[in-house]
Amino acid sequence: MSYANTEAAAQAVAQLLWRLETQLDEAFATGGELLAALPRARSAANLPAIAGQQAFEVLGQAIMAIGAARGHTVAGHRVIEKLGKQIGFETSFGDEKPKPDFA
Repeated sequence: MSYANTEAAAQAVAQLLWRLETQLDEAFATGGELLAALPRARSAANLPAIAGQQAFEVLGQAIMAIGAARGHTVAGHRVIEKLGKQIGFETSFGDEKPKPDFA
C-alpha cells in the first residue's frame, strides 16, 4: 500500500471514529433527557408510581449499554492511535487535545 493510500485510509478511519464518538455522546445525552422526562410525564398525567416502571428499567439498561459502548470506543481509539504510530502515520483521530489517562 502506498503512503498516499495509507494516509487516505488513516484519515477515513479518523473521521469515522470521531463520528462514532460524537454519536455515542449524543445518544447518551438524549437518553438522559428521556429518562428525566419520564417521571415528569408520569406526574403530569397523574399516574401512579408503578406506571412506566418497566420503561425506566429497560431504558436505564439501554443508557448503561451506551455508556459501555462509549468506553469500548475510547479503548478502540487508543488502539487505533497506537497502530497509526506503528505505521508511521500520526493523526488526531478526532481531536487535537492530548488524551491523558482519566479515571
